[in-house]
Amino acid sequence: MIVPLFPPLDGEAAERFHAFATDLANLQRASAKPEMAKVLAREVAWCRSASQLGKKALAYEACVRILTDLARLRWRIIAQGYGFALENPKELTGGRPTEEVVASKETLRSELRPVVEEQRRNPAVIDFISKMEGEDRLGRQSVKQLMAKGDELAQRLGPARSSTGEDRLAALREAIKPYLQEADEELDPTTGRRLREIWRYFRYSWSIPQVPTPGRQLLYLIRDAGHEAHPVIGIASLNNTPLEMGEKRESFIGWHLTALVERFRTAASRGSKALEAEVAWLETQIERSLAEIDWTNLVTPEQVATPDESLVKQLARKGQDFAKKREALLREVAVAEPVQFEIDGWIDPDAPPVDDAVLELEPKASVDARMHNARKQLVAKKRANALSRLLSARITIARHRADLVNLEMVEEALGRDQVRSAIHIILEALKGRRAGANLLEITTCGAIAPYNRILGGKLVALLMLSPRIAADYRRRYSNPSIISSQMRNQPVTRDNALVYLGTTSLYVHGSSQYNRLRLPAGTIGEDQKEIAFHAIGQTSGFGTVQFSPETSRAVDAFLSAENDFREVNSVFGEGTSPKLRKLKMGLRKLGYDPDKLLQHRQHRLIYAAPLFPQARDWLVERTSDLPEYLSAPDKFEDATDRIAEFWRARWLAGRLDHVASMDALPLDEFRSLGNSATQSIGED
Repeated sequence: MIVPLFPPLDGEAAERFHAFATDLANLQRASAKPEMAKVLAREVAWCRSASQLGKKALAYEACVRILTDLARLRWRIIAQGYGFALENPKELTGGRPTEEVVASKETLRSELRPVVEEQRRNPAVIDFISKMEGEDRLGRQSVKQLMAKGDELAQRLGPARSSTGEDRLAALREAIKPYLQEADEELDPTTGRRLREIWRYFRYSWSIPQVPTPGRQLLYLIRDAGHEAHPVIGIASLNNTPLEMGEKRESFIGWHLTALVERFRTAASRGSKALEAEVAWLETQIERSLAEIDWTNLVTPEQVATPDESLVKQLARKGQDFAKKREALLREVAVAEPVQFEIDGWIDPDAPPVDDAVLELEPKASVDARMHNARKQLVAKKRANALSRLLSARITIARHRADLVNLEMVEEALGRDQVRSAIHIILEALKGRRAGANLLEITTCGAIAPYNRILGGKLVALLMLSPRIAADYRRRYSNPSIISSQMRNQPVTRDNALVYLGTTSLYVHGSSQYNRLRLPAGTIGEDQKEIAFHAIGQTSGFGTVQFSPETSRAVDAFLSAENDFREVNSVFGEGTSPKLRKLKMGLRKLGYDPDKLLQHRQHRLIYAAPLFPQARDWLVERTSDLPEYLSAPDKFEDATDRIAEFWRARWLAGRLDHVASMDALPLDEFRSLGNSATQSIGED
């Protein structure tokens, strides 16, 4: 794939960029990528001192930072006329020899290493690591006390290695005693450090950069009570699942058109009553979605019951009008002082009501009256657009209903663009209800040295299945949903039963700590069936991980100067992933094609862990039944110990017979971050 570059530079800046790109291309050919940092620093220093560039200095800095980040990856800089393009060869993701798999993993680590190292060079990060590894006058001890030594751990495991069967398991129970500890603001008894800071410290050892993640989040330390200091075995984090993960995950759950078409085909094989049930399910979904929107000043109940095309267009136009009003307010925020704002001029009695109380649910609720009103326009726009789409779907399903329940016509009906579009609208609304409340994504999961030698990564992953996680999630996030409350114009608290965990492996090739990972039936409770991590496909290799924080800030600064208002404000309801939207917008304005250049080709395996057999039916609202360990997880928090016991029996006991691992264990230990390179210990 070849992607031409069209940076918005002219004159001296254009000539300088040409020379810079040539330097990077030469360094690529010389396999001297580490030298790129020096060349980049030279260009940043130049443009920041070049007063003659004016606002173009921000564009120049963003352009050179983006090009450097991409050049460090597999994007090859090639000359194209007087300009340049980027070329990325197609990657093979299957059927490769072992030596190529090993090489591809090292390639990925080497590509991410400059981003990780740049983060670790941040003065604030250096200071944080230094403080965590030292002691202070307040009595806080070094985090090094929480790092187990390989020789000490090997000594603890000695009695188990010299025994077999039940005697071995009994010895392992004394040697290693894992437990979950939420990494919150509480103090660690051993070091006096905040648990969240301890988690952050160990996360800096990962081979992928640490970036803030918006939305819901649970952080965990996995500790070992088998040692008096309770050293850290590993760390984990769970976050809101991405709304967009591609067809593989959506089809697996049942949120994708292909999954629903397959259901219709299966129903057709059973007869017309089964088809009728599928159409009734679609109609019920429309009703549920409409019931979640405050229609006031937008439509009447009569219009909702019998909509027509003119109503759909009218609502779409209203959504555009609200968007324009919001844009005007944002422009005013950018150029006028708050005292110059006259709120009376923006009050529209015919607009949809947006209660101040639901806006105040937002953690960043604005005290600026202009931004407050801009958010009201955003909510009004979202309501109008949602109604327009749902009523359009209602019209389409009613129009094609007879064919959808007809055994001879259903296949043709499912192929019609209008029907497929209507189904997509229905499924997107359903996903919006469930994805933010009932799924979590495991975003960090792994053991640290020396526990990674004894399959500690398997333990960390298994403990994510503990009801303790679901109980913590329910306690922490039982507050009203912000977006749902804004759409309904009253506090809406969703059932936040945790029924599904998703994650991705660090590498697309070779084994991962999730392979063959299962929790036997009955481990948690009598009604618990086997829970397993299923590999369901690959990610598309699309995202922002390849761009450093400094690049993101440079793009943001360019956008702020380029626009006369801030279009992305990182508030709830604007859309998914503000960072992604900012980068896409900035790349496009800077002459880099975001649709191609955000494809970093770092594919990963997608894993799914439904927490009970009917989890997928529950997520598509075809059943409401939950096993007790999910409906009342606080009653089963002691299951953590049983999960640890299963790990000892299934994984640890056998690992003691793995000669290479046990020979290496006494020599292994976690290298403190203050004087070591990045450690690639995110997975077994």
